[in-house]
Amino acid sequence: MLNGLWWLPSLIVFGTAALAVILGARAMRARSRMQGVDPVSTRASLEQSAGVELVRADDLLRNAEDEVEFARAQFGDTAAANLAAAVATGRQQLREAFSLHQQLHDAVPDSDAQRRRWSQRIVELCRAISTEVGAELSQLDGRRAVERSAPDQLAELERQLADIEARIPEADSTLDRLSETYAPGTYSRVENAPEVAAESLAAARTALAEARTRVSTNEPAAELLDTATGELQAARHTLDAVHRTASGLDAANAELATAVAQTRRAVTEASAQRDAAALPESADEISRALDVTTATIALVTDRRQLPDPLARLDELRDAVARLDAALATARSQQQRIDNAREALRGALFSARSHLEVARGFIEDHRGRVGADARTRLAEAERQLALAEAADDPVEALDTARRVSRLAQDADALARYDAGPRTAPIKR
Repeated sequence: MLNGLWWLPSLIVFGTAALAVILGARAMRARSRMQGVDPVSTRASLEQSAGVELVRADDLLRNAEDEVEFARAQFGDTAAANLAAAVATGRQQLREAFSLHQQLHDAVPDSDAQRRRWSQRIVELCRAISTEVGAELSQLDGRRAVERSAPDQLAELERQLADIEARIPEADSTLDRLSETYAPGTYSRVENAPEVAAESLAAARTALAEARTRVSTNEPAAELLDTATGELQAARHTLDAVHRTASGLDAANAELATAVAQTRRAVTEASAQRDAAALPESADEISRALDVTTATIALVTDRRQLPDPLARLDELRDAVARLDAALATARSQQQRIDNAREALRGALFSARSHLEVARGFIEDHRGRVGADARTRLAEAERQLALAEAADDPVEALDTARRVSRLAQDADALARYDAGPRTAPIKR
């Protein structure tokens, strides 16, 4: 009888162990509830902390990049080398952090363990950036405190103020030209730039006047000089934005003319392929796409209203993309590759243009733009690198178009974060 129940002691041992594990797990959960610890809430807090650290690290690096230029101008390349190296390392770490943040917010479901691990890694990377870059910035501040020559710096800042002030009439003239050439929404971000720059210059002038008084009486003036430096830098950035906007619009307008000519040639070729199509369904599909493309050409070349060249480029690219899809069944693979290669240049231009708009807006409103917009921008920059490196022009074309969408998303999110005055205009 006992020989037939040889397994009974083992069953008792293993059963007792399993019961202990279950009871232990229940006890741990009970203690967590008693202590007010909610695992879901803890994970959400960790993800929120990761987003906050990501914004802080990005802002720190952007400020540090400006400081590298200040250090070069003030102390030379050698003095700025360590900070530049720390910024370069920080940028690599930040790219990894943005990539992890993208995974947290993409459409692919993730386990709790993955989300905690990624959030913790983001926090670690961002704090490492803050530690390394912060140390270099502190060292640079120390050197400034020792080596700063207030009278010389005062004279240099007054010279810079005069140079920047002389640029305001040029900015006014540029904005007048833009108002006569392009739709108002295309330059709305910089339409008040001369007034904003003048305000910054007025603040700098006030700080410099007080600094000169302090220097003449041998009183500390470093803080006032730093204030003036910041105001001058803000004025310079504001006026630079006018130049960047005008250059971008002019380049987009020239690209639009090139794209229209290319599209007209594509329409001619597509018409021939439609006429030679063996299947009536293919011919009908090509005809519908040709109607859309022809109408789009008429729309983007309409001179009765001031244009938004970048928006018109996007409309034209969409029409060409539809035409390409319709022609796919009536053209050889080599023809499709050739057409993609020709379209790639324009798609890359649109992608870079959208990226520049989003990057410029985030740069100008860095203190108010959150992690989601910055993540879209970082992903768009990553995708642009893939598009530029791709050997397959068809793949590169799809990726370039994806860059445009990501950059537009980043711009829209950034404008939402920055506030109602900068939100996109609904058309």
